[in-house]
Amino acid sequence: MKYKDNTIQVLLADEHQLILSAISSLIETFDGMTVIAEVVSERHLLDADGVYNDVDVALIDAMVISLEGMSSLSRIRNLLPKGRIVVLSDYSSDSFIRRLFEEGVAGFLHKNADVDALEMAIQKAASGERFVLTPMEPEPFVAAAPAKESSIIRDNPLTPRQSEVLELVAKGFRSKAIADQLNVSIKTIETHRADIMHRLGVRHTAGLVHEALRLGLMVSPNEKDEAE
Repeated sequence: MKYKDNTIQVLLADEHQLILSAISSLIETFDGMTVIAEVVSERHLLDADGVYNDVDVALIDAMVISLEGMSSLSRIRNLLPKGRIVVLSDYSSDSFIRRLFEEGVAGFLHKNADVDALEMAIQKAASGERFVLTPMEPEPFVAAAPAKESSIIRDNPLTPRQSEVLELVAKGFRSKAIADQLNVSIKTIETHRADIMHRLGVRHTAGLVHEALRLGLMVSPNEKDEAE
């Protein structure tokens, strides 16, 4: 199908088909926008080499992107000759958003955003702007620092024991296994975990994994392969 030159052509990527369909239906109601591709996994996204030449904006759920250092973002960008990536997520720590921009994304959109914000995000990405939209910001969009000027902050606000607990949590150990390994009670581990989440400003395990990688408490598989 051929579209008008001024129509913003959008690619959607989300692991949940229902959400994918809902967002697609919303975008089709926006003036001057249309969805031309939908994918449900990172594998499907990366396997479609050469079919995204007409994409202007790619709206990608963060869960579609690999957690291991977000290494797939550079490959995804290579599939989008003129497209700009907007990441959609409910995880919005400063370090996570900064890392996304270091990897070349155009914008970040929090999942609590409303329909107007979704439309505005696509428009801003298509026009070449860089932005962040989170519910904590007093103004909808704030200027994002250029990737070249940003750096990964590795300051660790945790105690040595909390760092140890975070590393084990990020590696997939459950509270009982961590308690057994550190010879403490499960309640102690749960207390540590709650304090770690509070200090790092995260609310779920995926956020803890991101923070463990950022703080250098664990090495991503890609970095491990390069070292070998």
